[in-house]
Amino acid sequence: MPDLVTARDVLRRRRDPGEPAVVWVAPGHYPMTRPLELGPEDSFTSFVALDPDRPPVFEGAATLTGWAETEVNGVSAWWTTAPKRCGRSFFVGGERRPRPRLPRDGFLRVADQPDLDLDADMVSTLFDGTDAFQYAEGDLPELADPSAVEVVVPHYWVQERMPVRRADRATRTVHTRVRSIFSLRDDAARRFARYYLDNVLEAFGEMPGEWYHDLAGRRLLYVPRPEDRLDSFGAKVPVLEQFVVVRGRLDRREFVRSVRFERLRFSYADWAELPPARPPFDHREDPALPRDVAYAAAPQAAADVGAALVFTGARGCSIVACTVDHVGGYAVELGYGCQGNLLSGNTLTDLGAGAVKMSGSTYRDDPAFTAGNEISDNEISAGGRVYPQAVGVLARHTASNLIAHNHIHDLCYSGISCGWVWDYDTSPSTDNVIEGNHIHHLGTARLLGDLGGIYLLGVAPGTVVRNNHIHDIACANYGGWGIYLDAGSSYVVVEDNVCHDVDSQCLHIHYGRENIVRHNVLAFGRLGAVALTRPEDHVTFTFERNIVLTAGVPAFVGAPGDRGVLAYGVVSDLNLVWDTAGPVCLAGNGRHDPSQGWSVVERLDKEWRALGHDAHTVVADPGFADPDARDLTLLASAPASEVGIRVPDVSRVGPRPGEDRPNPLARRTASPDRRSSGQNPSAGPREESR
Repeated sequence: MPDLVTARDVLRRRRDPGEPAVVWVAPGHYPMTRPLELGPEDSFTSFVALDPDRPPVFEGAATLTGWAETEVNGVSAWWTTAPKRCGRSFFVGGERRPRPRLPRDGFLRVADQPDLDLDADMVSTLFDGTDAFQYAEGDLPELADPSAVEVVVPHYWVQERMPVRRADRATRTVHTRVRSIFSLRDDAARRFARYYLDNVLEAFGEMPGEWYHDLAGRRLLYVPRPEDRLDSFGAKVPVLEQFVVVRGRLDRREFVRSVRFERLRFSYADWAELPPARPPFDHREDPALPRDVAYAAAPQAAADVGAALVFTGARGCSIVACTVDHVGGYAVELGYGCQGNLLSGNTLTDLGAGAVKMSGSTYRDDPAFTAGNEISDNEISAGGRVYPQAVGVLARHTASNLIAHNHIHDLCYSGISCGWVWDYDTSPSTDNVIEGNHIHHLGTARLLGDLGGIYLLGVAPGTVVRNNHIHDIACANYGGWGIYLDAGSSYVVVEDNVCHDVDSQCLHIHYGRENIVRHNVLAFGRLGAVALTRPEDHVTFTFERNIVLTAGVPAFVGAPGDRGVLAYGVVSDLNLVWDTAGPVCLAGNGRHDPSQGWSVVERLDKEWRALGHDAHTVVADPGFADPDARDLTLLASAPASEVGIRVPDVSRVGPRPGEDRPNPLARRTASPDRRSSGQNPSAGPREESR
């Protein structure tokens, strides 16, 4: 059967350099056993569905046949020969199926990590990782094949996967093949980390629909569900790592230009064995991390995990109205030297990691600098299925991008993350615009913490976060924020957003300089509306003309001591504040007790106002239509207009209709019959077909 590689080779033989071409792809399923690799000589090529209502499907999976009955652990099961390469993904009827885990529900807890002091400061022990830990008496059975088992540790803001090397039952010590990037503690809590064991033969058979990779016997085992039939059972295992690799030659400034994928579907890809994470990670702590150590995770955002479609040195390329699903890592990567590209109107779902990641050189005059890309109107969901620390859209070292009108939900960590330089060092991540996105239901599995619907990092002049709707953000121990300006975030404008129902605060600023927060609705943060973790001797942010709605917690909240709310470097005024559960508290300090939860310990409104804050702020009911039902449209605007608040309208967030997407590359390529009939093409990027 012809494939994309064959089409590429035909074009290379038949067309002149630089001649535009369209590969029209008929409906059908196309197995892929090798990725499509494109270079500068393949510029100006479009791969487009011939029938836009029947997208062709490119599959990187093997269909498993030859199933036979067997018995494992006293339970009836099926088995078949495992393919030569098999990762962590197994699908039945398009549904990702789990491997057997121990314990079945919940977690075990590390009994001890040698030389780790739980009473020490969390930050000072953060990178004290290990490749050995002790487990509690009775937690681990005698493992038939320890080499098939992975220790999975969700803590801090990462999940670590640590393949077992051996288990010493005499000392109750598990030795792993890689080292944890972080110490095995439960982040802010003074206790050791939670963990579970994945791919455990001893737990196989407890739940129908689970599968087990028997490495020693080169078999795949499966416990059937009642609806499964042996004679017609079809399961798929990805055998392809990547679908598309677009690679320019940056050393010669030879870019891949105007390559386009339109209305295609790419399904089933994974790595049989993803290489362990190794520094450098372009991370603040790189100098302190030994280069010769294999780690269980990158320090943040699964930044080391690959993607199914990868672009490097790409200029003016586009992925439009495509689907990428059932993959083991990120869906799409715009890597070094990618500029002016468009990802629009795509469905990116059932992802091992996140949807899109971008990064490039830190030097603007470098051909490897990444900038000016647009990620818009995409449906992004069901991410982090293998690497829950991954981000919906991750923009590391990259500038002047537009991340707009995406619908991002059902992820375990942050929705959009922008910036990769900590503290006040110079960052290339400037002039990024994040607007019109609908981001919700993140972190609800409560595996990780320190996350945000929108997460920013570093000095970022020209960066704007506006007109986004963010809600239902959860976390594990701490840090489920709506908009999160982390270490050194500076010169950012946050305006016209609606944020509500988050585990921590709607807005959290770790520390930074001269940020502007205006015309936002911040409602129902469980621990308050606004928090600043590290006050400094300058203005961190100006907070004006915002509507703040709380339920028994302060608007501005701090912790007792030197970093309390009265130390905030903030200019706050002309806001509208109301509490649905009792008297308004503009500013207060609180304390978290593990047994009793969070409570206000100091109400400091008088002291707050004495510092000059909120002299003209109005305390009144804003007049929302139905705040209990989270209808935050205003029935009456008088209190808001009194202080000049521009009430945000988020009714049009998320993906827009196709005709309302302004980027010219988002428009459909003219079909062959429309061109031949003399109709006006729909401004597609290419009008030649071979």
